[in-house]
Amino acid sequence: MKKAVKILSILLAAVLTVAVFAGCDNGKPADTTPAETKAPTTEGEATTEADATTEEEATTEAEATTEEEATTEAEATTEEETSPEPEGDVLKIGTREELFAFAQKVLDGDAEYEEMTILLTADIDLDPKLDGGKNWVPISTDGLDYATIDGGGHVINGMTISPDDLEVTGNDGNVYGSGFIGISSTSLTIKNITFTNALIDSNTKHCGCVIGSIEEPGSVVELDNVTVSNLTLNGGVGVEGDINGISFRVGCLVGANIVGNCEVYITNCKAENSKIFGFHNIGGIMGCVVSGQLEIENCAVENVQLNYSAGYANNENYKNPTVARYFADPFYCVTDYWGEYHTDVDLTHGNTIKDLDSYDIRNDIHYADQEGKDADYPDETYPVGAGTIRPKDERPE
Repeated sequence: MKKAVKILSILLAAVLTVAVFAGCDNGKPADTTPAETKAPTTEGEATTEADATTEEEATTEAEATTEEEATTEAEATTEEETSPEPEGDVLKIGTREELFAFAQKVLDGDAEYEEMTILLTADIDLDPKLDGGKNWVPISTDGLDYATIDGGGHVINGMTISPDDLEVTGNDGNVYGSGFIGISSTSLTIKNITFTNALIDSNTKHCGCVIGSIEEPGSVVELDNVTVSNLTLNGGVGVEGDINGISFRVGCLVGANIVGNCEVYITNCKAENSKIFGFHNIGGIMGCVVSGQLEIENCAVENVQLNYSAGYANNENYKNPTVARYFADPFYCVTDYWGEYHTDVDLTHGNTIKDLDSYDIRNDIHYADQEGKDADYPDETYPVGAGTIRPKDERPE
């Protein structure tokens, strides 16, 4: 019996030992690798990461689209040359596109800039050879009554005009007048501006880099601190007996003022390094002006060539180089005494001449400065209308 009990005790102890070892084995942690120690990505986290990637791609695509649309819109705006809007009584123009748009608005009759200042805020290059460039279409001053075009000391370069660019109708119902402003029909002030390297081809009357023709009785036109440099104005040269298509009344700044009761003031202006061609009434500052309708002070004409071809006309007086010489003048020709020797008076008002060449194309004669303008015609009617060349002692002092 004791022996049986002892055997049972041994068996029970064995069972308990096995149970203890089994429990200890089940609690042992499993062997792991570094990769397995990383926390596994849950399904929710995977979805969030995918959403973030999609959102980032969408944002990038949207930004690219917005940037592309902005670029396209900016290019379209530049191409359509949107006209600047006035700020109070000042219209600021700082680009070629804005200047073209302003001009088109004037030509269309949509300009309402009376008594306003048109202010340039930068130099502007109108050279038609540049990308997007084109010729200049001369404007009128309709809608610009008593306006001021203020260059702000800036430069307009490369203005180019051909006969096909003219649109403005003059007082006689014809289209003519070549210049930045083709025909001035209102009171106007132009100041603080320089025109460089302008090229004007013309086959009609009244041509000047700044204004072609002043045509409004009672108006007041002022040019102050305006310079024209390196202008080429091709008004034609003609051939013997044929003067068709040749321009007349041609000046570096203004072509002509031929209306009565109009005041023109030109001060502190300059024409330099330029060549102009035409039939007659060729002037360093203005081609032709009604007597008593111009005041010119402190202006300079330097290294300018005045080329006139009046001698090709079927008029024996015109062929006479002594007579034809009066068709060109350092500053301006005058309608009632046609280029008479008034320059002595002009020189007392601060005006200067330097290196002026007046060239009689038909007779192939060059005159320096005022050379060749000493002739008297006391008893002869001058060959243009009722004008005469007065004896020297009867000329203004």
